[in-house]
Amino acid sequence: MNADSQGPEKTIAERAYRTIREDIVSGILKPGEKLKIDILRKRYGFGAAPLREALSRLSGDHLVNVIGQRGFVVAPISVHDAAEIGDLRKLLEVEALSRSIPRGDTAWEERLITTYHRLSRLETGEDQGIKALDLWEKHNSAFHDATVSACGSAWLLRLREQLFRQHERYRRFSRIKTVWTRNIHAEHEALFEAAMARDVEKAAGIISVHVQRTTDAVVAALSPAGPADGVTATAGHAALADAKP
Repeated sequence: MNADSQGPEKTIAERAYRTIREDIVSGILKPGEKLKIDILRKRYGFGAAPLREALSRLSGDHLVNVIGQRGFVVAPISVHDAAEIGDLRKLLEVEALSRSIPRGDTAWEERLITTYHRLSRLETGEDQGIKALDLWEKHNSAFHDATVSACGSAWLLRLREQLFRQHERYRRFSRIKTVWTRNIHAEHEALFEAAMARDVEKAAGIISVHVQRTTDAVVAALSPAGPADGVTATAGHAALADAKP
């Protein structure tokens, strides 16, 4: 059943959910920030009922906490959670990818090629400033979704998506503290080539390292000592090098 067939209230609640979730994941809504219905109504223009439904769904995603009768707050973040989420995401990503590659058909290959080339053009193009980051996030997510899309397990994909979004939140939050020294494009290129070659073992190794590098950088950025001074991005990838895998 699509959103339109569920009635206007369900459609509005879905939009409210997606809007607030994006603001939490991107860091616009800060960890621990109170989510008062009256303030959210003014900020987003949604009614109280759709907002409460959206916040209840977000609590199920562990992006929002319910504080007794006092309302909702953005879920806090911690170094421990960052490491655990990264480890779990790595396990799910490897499993989904390992199932997807052998099952991938022509449609899977076409989707993989299309999403990779869109991402590649952005990563190697001249426009790599802040304005390109939102578009990069979209293409990056589409590419990684494509790699696992043939895994054949709806539950595995659901769990992977939840961990992917949680990991993204931590990665994006850490961006305010550091820019990582990484050639993200080279990592994506290696993953694409291994997947197209149907080399499951190689692709699994690449994605494992890819996710672990992000987790390590997030943990370093969120640790009390913070990242080492002088950390910079690879030349030509300054705005993109700190992006999620």
